[in-house]
Amino acid sequence: MRRLAPSSATLLALVAGCSDSPSAPPDLPRFDPVLGRAAFEQACARCHASQDGFDLAFFSFTDTTIIRRAVAHVDTATARHIVAYVRTLQTPHEAETTRLFQPGGSPLASDLEFALALFGRDAWPAELTSADLAAIDPLMVRIAVPLPVWSDEQSNLDWMPDQPPPQAIMDYAGGLAAAAVAGYRAVPTQDNLRRAVAALRLADRALANPAAPCLLDDSVRVDYRQCFELRRWTSTLVAQHMLRYGIAASLGAEVHDIWWDVGNAARKSRADRTQPVGHAIENWATWMFLGWSFDPSRHPSVYTGGGFRQLGLSRHATFIALRSQVARPRHSPNVYDDLVHAVRFSPASWTTSATTFALRHLLERLQQGDRPQRPEQIEEAKVEVAMALVEASRKVPAADRPALEAMAQEVLAALGN
Repeated sequence: MRRLAPSSATLLALVAGCSDSPSAPPDLPRFDPVLGRAAFEQACARCHASQDGFDLAFFSFTDTTIIRRAVAHVDTATARHIVAYVRTLQTPHEAETTRLFQPGGSPLASDLEFALALFGRDAWPAELTSADLAAIDPLMVRIAVPLPVWSDEQSNLDWMPDQPPPQAIMDYAGGLAAAAVAGYRAVPTQDNLRRAVAALRLADRALANPAAPCLLDDSVRVDYRQCFELRRWTSTLVAQHMLRYGIAASLGAEVHDIWWDVGNAARKSRADRTQPVGHAIENWATWMFLGWSFDPSRHPSVYTGGGFRQLGLSRHATFIALRSQVARPRHSPNVYDDLVHAVRFSPASWTTSATTFALRHLLERLQQGDRPQRPEQIEEAKVEVAMALVEASRKVPAADRPALEAMAQEVLAALGN
């Protein structure tokens, strides 16, 4: 069920809460779908990244909802033409309330329920091996966080942005993003999608672009909310491609990183005391998880796991840190960061087994000649092992400390050699 064919039946594994296809829409003889398409393209398409209303049909938005939203831009008669156009689109049909990529279709109730669903007990399993953990697919792990619905008019906990990309973004570098998006729409291949996402990501953070809103470390130039909206728009371009063609497998880090980027904009926006992104922590956790779940080897686990920790979901955060650790490529210094984060995130009752797992994984890597490449990375790794041991010692029973100290010394000795 990981690679899906482009049919409504196979989309069951991609989206949650799938509903049966609705009955045939009522005939609308008085309204013209040709006029509706023209009106949609002129008045609505800038916010709908697919530009053709695919999402309105796919998520089974009612006639009433489409009309109510459309009349903010067009008159009522034109809104009814738009409805007639949307009803001509041939798509699978899911409920408005579908939470895309939500494992199991709905969120769990608590951090504890997450542990019980994943491991069958409230503990990090002492017998779990690196290979066992690497075999757990994050896309299939149920979590206690609701992932975004497609459109929520009451909050920003959804995919649909509240505004289209600024023209200055599309025009940057001689219209690079505009041309790439147009190229994708004309020939919607995965390569063209990657080009469009890359061009939009370049425009949103380029130092040379005076309109770039996503210079997140520049307190003068950054515009967190506009960055959040732009990155959500780019994310919907990716999501609709996957839905349209029934794709559940990863499209590559260069594509899914944009979802993680949405969460990073929300996370960083908390520094803006005047107008941070709404629901900043929830958006931080959910969007970073969406990006991370397609490739756990990327990004520091302190960020993805940190969002869950902020929500009081320490067991989730521990899983994210250790699942990231076993996914890292050879010679990655991040595996030592993951050790520290797993110790910090873990509930006290999990700390001994989680720390043991992380140290054992590091020893396995070192025994295979897998160690950081640069001398400064090795020295930093030693500092992190020592730091993790100190923090673990504060949380674990005194009887468990000697075994952890012995394992840490083995790791330090292997790094020193």
